Amino acid sequence: MAAVAYNTLRKWVKAGRLHPQKEMRLLGNGQRREILVFDSAELRKILRRRNLNAPGELAARAFEMFEEGRQINEVVIALRQLPEYVEALHDHWAWSDGRGLVITSVARRELERILGPFVSVTEIVERAAELARKAASQGERP
Repeated sequence: MAAVAYNTLRKWVKAGRLHPQKEMRLLGNGQRREILVFDSAELRKILRRRNLNAPGELAARAFEMFEEGRQINEVVIALRQLPEYVEALHDHWAWSDGRGLVITSVARRELERILGPFVSVTEIVERAAELARKAASQGERP
């Protein structure tokens, strides 16, 4: 774990970024004392975000934000990066797992209103094709 100044820890606790637990511990001199115990995962998360210059850290943070559903402009603001760079990261993120299509929450709600709930793009295509077949069989244009 990286060294962090006590005052920095206090500042993060006050800001609500860290949530230490108070525990009673036996000291070397036999006395018991209440100490603050920090969650190592929570601390690692803060430290990771603190050093965006580490190799791959900026891209990883952008990918996390895209997974959270954040828009490109929000990521640009949060990471203080050029829009072109964040767009390139977004394109890489969108195509890296083979999904290629990112549906915004607004578009998803509208598609689910029309087609019903779905899990994948394949389901959307299947349901749209079914609607088109029904419309064609009734003599309507899709």
